[in-house]
Amino acid sequence: MSDVVLEVSGLTGPDESPAIFDISLNAWRARTSVVLGPIHSGKSIVMRHLLALEEARTGSIVVEGERFDARGESDAVVRRMRTRFGVIFEGAALLSRLTVLENVELPLLEHTHATGDEARQAAQELLSEVGLTVAQDATPGELDRAAQRRVALARALALRPPVLLLDEPTQGLDAHAASELDRTLRHLQERGGFGIVIFTREARYAFGNAKRVYVMAEGRIVDSGDHDSLADSEHPVVRGLLRRRGSE
Repeated sequence: MSDVVLEVSGLTGPDESPAIFDISLNAWRARTSVVLGPIHSGKSIVMRHLLALEEARTGSIVVEGERFDARGESDAVVRRMRTRFGVIFEGAALLSRLTVLENVELPLLEHTHATGDEARQAAQELLSEVGLTVAQDATPGELDRAAQRRVALARALALRPPVLLLDEPTQGLDAHAASELDRTLRHLQERGGFGIVIFTREARYAFGNAKRVYVMAEGRIVDSGDHDSLADSEHPVVRGLLRRRGSE
């Protein structure tokens, strides 16, 4: 079995007015890939295409051997495709009108045949897995930012997807909370074997254990590799990002 769980090839989009060009990247089972770049470099647009929130002009997306046309698929195919990804949007993006448990239950109720009781039990177990205990009627607004990210992580894991997509997962957290969330992610990845793709402007991720770092600027991947190879890059954006992290 191939260790590649996600393969993106030649992604250019959105169709009407492209903002990203010829994006190709991989994610591997039980490993982390990082899409690194400054604000407005196109990172979030790539993620939106992976979730079929945008239609591409060209490109394909392969998840565990199943190919999807990034130019558009039927509603049924898009629905199936989205179940292959667990997602944490920037800021957690929890539904404030629902309780914490209901937020985590939602993917199970929408995409599986779980009963209400089964979904509730699974949600409680998922929250425990991410290191969070909350009251039955707790709402997202009653939690601090770090706890909200853990709820979002529990929701992302609900369908046991092969790939997690994380948009600025520790943005706005203090150093301790960010480190603790990173540690939880590594632990869960070791247990679950899923691939992770982190979309971020935080250069510290290039200094971690990422299998591959893709650096974006102006809608394109301008360089890629591990930290050691990127340290020798002559591209000004790469040099600027790594130099900034090195001076922290």
